[in-house]
Amino acid sequence: MKPRRFWHAPALVVALALLGYGIWLPVEQEPRWLLLLWIGGPLAGLVLLSRLSDTSPGSELARAVSRVGGVIIIGFLMLSLQLLRQQFVQAGAISNYVVVSAEGNTTSNVRPVLATQRVIRGSMFDRRGRTLVESVLVNGIARRTYPLAGQYDMSAFGHILGFFSTRYGQSGLEAIYNEYLSGERGNEWQLLLSEWTGETQRGNSLTLTLDAELQARVAALLGNRQGAVVVLDPRTGAILALVSRPGFDPGQLVVDPAAPDLAAERQRVSDYWSQLNRDDSGQPLLNRATQGRYPPGSTFKTVTAVAVLEHPFQGQPNQITCPNEYFPQPDAPPIVNAVDNLGARIGEPATLERVYAFSCNTAFAQYAVRLGADRLAEVAQRFDIFLPNRIPSGFRPLRDLPSDPSLLAVRPDFLDQPRALADTGYGQGQLLVTPLQMAMVAATIANDGVMMQPYLVQRITRPDGSEIWWTGQHAIRRVMASGTARRMREYMAAVAQYGFGSVISQMVNQPVGGKSGTAEHVPGAPPHAWFIAIGPLETPRYAVAVIIEQGGEGSGAAARLAGEVLAAAFALE
Repeated sequence: MKPRRFWHAPALVVALALLGYGIWLPVEQEPRWLLLLWIGGPLAGLVLLSRLSDTSPGSELARAVSRVGGVIIIGFLMLSLQLLRQQFVQAGAISNYVVVSAEGNTTSNVRPVLATQRVIRGSMFDRRGRTLVESVLVNGIARRTYPLAGQYDMSAFGHILGFFSTRYGQSGLEAIYNEYLSGERGNEWQLLLSEWTGETQRGNSLTLTLDAELQARVAALLGNRQGAVVVLDPRTGAILALVSRPGFDPGQLVVDPAAPDLAAERQRVSDYWSQLNRDDSGQPLLNRATQGRYPPGSTFKTVTAVAVLEHPFQGQPNQITCPNEYFPQPDAPPIVNAVDNLGARIGEPATLERVYAFSCNTAFAQYAVRLGADRLAEVAQRFDIFLPNRIPSGFRPLRDLPSDPSLLAVRPDFLDQPRALADTGYGQGQLLVTPLQMAMVAATIANDGVMMQPYLVQRITRPDGSEIWWTGQHAIRRVMASGTARRMREYMAAVAQYGFGSVISQMVNQPVGGKSGTAEHVPGAPPHAWFIAIGPLETPRYAVAVIIEQGGEGSGAAARLAGEVLAAAFALE
């Protein structure tokens, strides 16, 4: 009698579950799929070999041949599963997959682009219906055109719209929404008819939350300075402006098929691409607003202040001092303020409002140590600022464009040391955040403590005008109590009224609030200048984040720029 193998059925179920789950994982998680394949495949093979060993009659040689055959079969089935995933399950995703490097360089499959040269891709419109990009047929070939090029500097729109090139692939919205813009998704019936009738295929159009006039004005205000500006509607999460400098003009990467000298036209595009990728170009393909990660400086004191208000027993918000030096760790250098004798200006007894308005480093270092690493990390995570081992799988702050998560620390154990925890409390340490994330911090306070999902694409429509998809506002979570948000708005108002950031009030004719930040990064280099702002104060309609790389004190140029951005938004209402 052959022995009974009670473990066969459970092992086979586990193997099939692992393989079934893994084969549907997105292409970004290919290493996880391969791991599951190499666990599930051999596990199923072990069951098969055991069964063969139990049932194979005859000599030991016959059983050995059966085992070898079983190993070959398992290898063949594993290879078949990999081919099934690549060529069927994830074929479309792999074909349209876009890789964006740390420098902003985009690598994508040019085949989908070549295949759509005769497709009238869908247009993109701003929130007021202005056409940002459309396709026209030139000599039978579809060409992307930018109707506002004569009115605006299109490099202000490059990172959002992206480029669509037969040589270099695609980026931005052109890449993320390629299947909709090409008509392959959302308009399948018309696509089928086009294949039968030979009629020109037309794609679907995107309507964005972007305000083209505000985008252009914000870009002009930032000028040639390297950095980024984000403007959100805190009530909905709609992105009204998203500027990154330096930028690129997507129209310069489009070959004009009607050019008298096509060879010269192609060379022009090639020269522009080379210019964008030069080492000294300043990484113009990198979207600093969503992918640039910087130390936030004192703007992060906003998160620390929220943690203090949310944990008043540990934080003791109004029992604080602002000494010239603070020693969180006896064997480490002290933490100092950016301004000598700052405590005299703040006064005694100090309060959370005063130390926030005058940006006292030593006070916020004390707050962080009082709170402890776990409480500070928990509140930061509510704002989607994570320790590296706590980032949710596949997390993207913005679904419409490539975007990177913000980090509370680079190393998971960084906050274990008191000095490191204190540094983090006032915005240094290993913090790395994006301008988009800091705009969301400001927007959450403006929206009474509820963080809204940021979005850029409002709706997608077919060529006949019928709607395929529409984005409604979506609350991510309540980050803080309503009372905490109200107190934070009062503190941000104090910054704008009498604190280190009052220059913003000179730029606008309505009450606003904000927080400056001066972020050290490379020893010896000028600091990055930050400012986050909300306005108007009573019923905030705008949340702004500004960063000027190596711009000096945040209370200077960055505060002025944030005020100018808010003034532009108010003027366009």
